[in-house]
Amino acid sequence: MNRLVAFRDRQVEPAINTPFFAELLSGNPTTRAWRIVTADDGQVSSGFWSATPAKWRMDYKVWEFCQILDGTCVITPDGDAPQEFGPGDTFVCEPGLCGTWEVTSPLRKAFVIRRI
Repeated sequence: MNRLVAFRDRQVEPAINTPFFAELLSGNPTTRAWRIVTADDGQVSSGFWSATPAKWRMDYKVWEFCQILDGTCVITPDGDAPQEFGPGDTFVCEPGLCGTWEVTSPLRKAFVIRRI
């Protein structure tokens, strides 16, 4: 088993429009997820994700590291101020994070998800 995986060396077909949000609030998003690497136990996965503009409610059940590669989004945790993210921004969404996620321009991000 190779212990070093370069994403550029992996060709993966994306999963298209996989349901992942609690409730769609506006728009008609097209989403794509390229899972490049998944741990043997299935608990950790990483890859790329993209979405067209839309807004939905989120209710995180996983831990996720995100790095925005292209586009912009606004994340508004329940009871907290909105935060805008764009290319180069990195953040973590922890289990229990609820609120809204709005893609304001076509978005592409790298992710690492850990199932809890």
